[in-house]
Amino acid sequence: GALAPPLHLSTTYEHAPDGSMPHGLIYQRTDHPTQQRFEQALAALEHGMRALFFGSGMGAGTALLQSLPMGSHVLFPNDVYHGYRHLALEFFARWNLRCDFADLADIASARAALTPLTRLIWVETPSNPLLQISDIAVLAELAHARGARLLVDNTFASPVLQQPLTLGADIVLQSVTKYIGGHSDTMGGALVFGAGLDALAEQVFRTRAAVGLHGAPLGAWLALRGLHSLPARMDWHCRNAFAVAQALGAHRRWRACTIPACRRIPATLWPRSRCAISAAWCHSS
Repeated sequence: GALAPPLHLSTTYEHAPDGSMPHGLIYQRTDHPTQQRFEQALAALEHGMRALFFGSGMGAGTALLQSLPMGSHVLFPNDVYHGYRHLALEFFARWNLRCDFADLADIASARAALTPLTRLIWVETPSNPLLQISDIAVLAELAHARGARLLVDNTFASPVLQQPLTLGADIVLQSVTKYIGGHSDTMGGALVFGAGLDALAEQVFRTRAAVGLHGAPLGAWLALRGLHSLPARMDWHCRNAFAVAQALGAHRRWRACTIPACRRIPATLWPRSRCAISAAWCHSS
């Protein structure tokens, strides 16, 4: 009957006399109740089949990439989060993976960068930090026509402002450290899988356990706390971004402001991304 979810700190769980695991848990690195509770909540918000929590956003992305077949090709956006660019350039050769970078807001460029070995298109929309908008629905069609999957990094929008799985994406990535955590006191990451990806989700789950990329109980508990206030906080983020843009608009040193709902983003993309404004990127001369 507790209104606040309990925090389970145990690292190990009991076995029955016959050796079975009556609670389905054995060791915190494999899984734990606080993590499971957050995963269930996030999967519901993202309209996903299953979610997995990790110790960081980079941990989440790495677990997915390490679960791809050897020899796979991954297509990243030109402005992909710097951590993944570094990961790809330094480690992909060791993992027998290949990658290219392209302007995924330009479908012709995205199509031209695909190869017969492309197994994953990875897009951030809005991107970090330039807030570029890409057409999720069209990229999903492009990926599926080639037998690939589409991953959308939904960190900057959060599930409050955008649900990529409803637009055709296969996997959603969240850096829980950012908007979901919301208080700069927890680090985490998550993957949410769409319908029909049970085998891939299970492979990533096994990778997480084997490599030790799970999230700690306190991190999962704080992330779950963040979900409770996320809708209200995202509303204020949007209001504040517009207020900043309006206040700076008349300043003589004002050059530009990139907000995902502003006119500089093609209006035809608004319903295709379903992303309201979540942040502003301002430039001064």
